Amino acid sequence: MEVGIKVIAENTRTQEQRHVNSGFFTMISVDDSGKPQAVPPLEPGTPDEHRRQAAAALRKSMRQEMEQRYAAIC
Repeated sequence: MEVGIKVIAENTRTQEQRHVNSGFFTMISVDDSGKPQAVPPLEPGTPDEHRRQAAAALRKSMRQEMEQRYAAIC
């Protein structure tokens, strides 16, 4: 599962907010013995959810390609 994180900083005097960082975490579900386990796939319902799922699939593909390239030179 990929989880998106957006960090917002706020000036406590003026309440002005600004975006300071974004990132994605890949998380893995584990069973009681600590081994990875499958989870039901998320079915996107809105156009935004479809867009996010497609972007996540692209990031996963790019990550896998980079791992293969790195393994080939090490």
